[in-house]
Amino acid sequence: MAAHPPAGRPGAARARLAVGLLSGLVLLGCAREPARTGAPGEEARRALAESRAAGPIRTMVRGNPFGMDEARRDALVTAAMAEGVPGLAVRFTTSADQAATPEPHLVVVLNPAGAQPAAAACRAPDQLGTLPADDTLSVLAAFCQGEEMIDAVREEARVAGPTDRAFERLLWRTSAALFPDDYWDNYGFGFLPRGIDLGIGGSFGM
Repeated sequence: MAAHPPAGRPGAARARLAVGLLSGLVLLGCAREPARTGAPGEEARRALAESRAAGPIRTMVRGNPFGMDEARRDALVTAAMAEGVPGLAVRFTTSADQAATPEPHLVVVLNPAGAQPAAAACRAPDQLGTLPADDTLSVLAAFCQGEEMIDAVREEARVAGPTDRAFERLLWRTSAALFPDDYWDNYGFGFLPRGIDLGIGGSFGM
């Protein structure tokens, strides 16, 4: 009589299924997290929150992919980066005279060339290569304390030109990724991954 393999235990199968579903939920919750190039954590947010009360934050903008007037470019970038910071009223300025203090400072690189290390934005921003506009525009933003990088992010999107609202939205997203909202850490329950919101009705927030 032929031998039959033993049947799998139903409890073990259910456990594997539950683990798989939970892993899927966690991956979905993290799918929109930006690709971070600096140290993990929210040091940039804390440093920004501590220094913003003194006045505008010194900012350097590198790259001019659309060949804009530099004053217009700087005004657009600093305004959009300020608007993108969630939950904080912040001002960024490229004018050394208007900046409250030299440090910390923000560096925004438009369309950096190649895979240049993010830390170079703090150590030698003038030496960073940049590219003209293409179908996709990338942004490297670093928050620095002197030549030391506190944190940095890279974001990219399809942008048709300087008047394309996608350009402004890209800068908003970059700023929100570099200075993430700390509401969840300060006021949330603190036991669910960022991006998962069970809410009153048990909905999955994205």
